[in-house]
Amino acid sequence: MAHELTIRENGKVEMAYVGDTPWHGLGNVLTPGAAIEEWIYAAGMDWRIQRGRVRYAVSRDSDATDYREFDDRVVLFRGDSKAPLGIVSDGFQIVQPRETIEFFRDLVGNAGGQLETAGTLFGGRKFWAMARFGADTVVADRRDTMKLNLLLATACDGSMATEGSWISTRVVCNNTLQIGRSETGSDAIRVKINHRTKFDATTVKAELGIEKAQSVFARTVSDMRKLAELKLSPRNVVLATAKLFNPDFRTLDDKAQNKVLNSKPVQTVGKLALDGTAIGAEHDGMAGTAYGWLNAVTEYVDHTGRARTADARLDSAWFGKGADMKERAFAMAMAGAEDDARAPGSAVDSVNAWLASHS
Repeated sequence: MAHELTIRENGKVEMAYVGDTPWHGLGNVLTPGAAIEEWIYAAGMDWRIQRGRVRYAVSRDSDATDYREFDDRVVLFRGDSKAPLGIVSDGFQIVQPRETIEFFRDLVGNAGGQLETAGTLFGGRKFWAMARFGADTVVADRRDTMKLNLLLATACDGSMATEGSWISTRVVCNNTLQIGRSETGSDAIRVKINHRTKFDATTVKAELGIEKAQSVFARTVSDMRKLAELKLSPRNVVLATAKLFNPDFRTLDDKAQNKVLNSKPVQTVGKLALDGTAIGAEHDGMAGTAYGWLNAVTEYVDHTGRARTADARLDSAWFGKGADMKERAFAMAMAGAEDDARAPGSAVDSVNAWLASHS
């Protein structure tokens, strides 16, 4: 299988969307403004998670099998196919698939939201719903815009908490960056609920706050505009990329630095940022800027980075190492990326050699 979207035995893909066809061309298309019930059915999230006792065989002979029970563990399974989803503690609080879509019922329409995508991954072990809010906002070029999305996702195998987060998406290439991810206190617009706590949609929505998110999104767009005016030399682009993938790059010896510079991730991001091959590279504010470098990183993480499957890449880009990398890149870009004046001579020499070999 080339992806991890859940596909039922009857061939139905557990994913729905509006607008452009998503990765692999799979899923069920809906018209904007479709009812919540239509979304639940089209996304294949109309089944329920059930739980059962965990039993295991300790001896087996021709006449009988001796079973024992794991008292403080339960197995979660799909109510429709009875397929197992995971083994969790007996205090695990289940969030049902349809609840992630129901979450948006009072946020779409009058509140300005519009569901864009929903579905399940890995046989139903992980599922999400995402809606957009407001109109596209121009960054530096009228063709280069960003939109604000709210993502709610969870898992029933213990691999992640239930998370609600606001995401800024660059429309031209569908690159994503979680906004407010590193904020704390009143500015935090990312909410995590562990599965020891019952999911309360009303409380989560109050903590996420649409008005607060729109304010932080406006600040993010303002930051992006500043990055579009911040020029970076080719040397700084390569230094920043190398440091992103190996924070100790500047202290490594020549051999180790060259290994980092010639690694596939650094090569790929470097080419995207310097060769004008990134999506939307022709837009104002992209060439030779911190904004162009940041979008090269997000394009790599969201679309081309190493992953078992396209959906495993999506999982990383939204929830895992990819999301962390994009956050670090944004922080580096806001700090002026990498100042080559502070780099030791050996790092500058290695980068100059890399640039010469790629010119």
